[in-house]
Amino acid sequence: MGRERLIKSVGAHSLTWKPTEEGAVDRVTAIGFAAHRNEMGETMLRVNALDGSALKKAIFLVTRQLVHRTHLGRDFARKLAIAALHELLRPQCIYCNGRGQQFQKSSVVRVCHYCQGTGLHRYSDTERELLIGGAGKYNECAYEKALSFARDSLRTIVINADRRLID
Repeated sequence: MGRERLIKSVGAHSLTWKPTEEGAVDRVTAIGFAAHRNEMGETMLRVNALDGSALKKAIFLVTRQLVHRTHLGRDFARKLAIAALHELLRPQCIYCNGRGQQFQKSSVVRVCHYCQGTGLHRYSDTERELLIGGAGKYNECAYEKALSFARDSLRTIVINADRRLID
């Protein structure tokens, strides 16, 4: 089914059930079953569906996880959480806006040389350090833990919801 359909279902205006076709209500129900004991995954789905209050909750959950797993201070863990979520929520190349192509003046289309046509932005350690807000404060291990916690929680809920819909 995929992440995009799940995200659209979370923000669906109509949850009418139809016995002949899979609809938003079926996907939302599958998310509910898949979200059992995966609060971060459910929150990330809501963040991707542009729910502002869910972003605050995601920052809180990642911060709590970092404090628990890495024994960092709460303020620094919060900065890491915000930076990691920024990276996850803005994956597109900043030079071609995720198109993978750049247009020249003579309307010639060229592959974006920053992302090599993938449309994805690879954040460098320097950019990550700037996101955190200070020179020398970047903690790669903790940052990677924050990224993987949020990314894996979302991936798990999508996989489990897909399994529920197949059954």
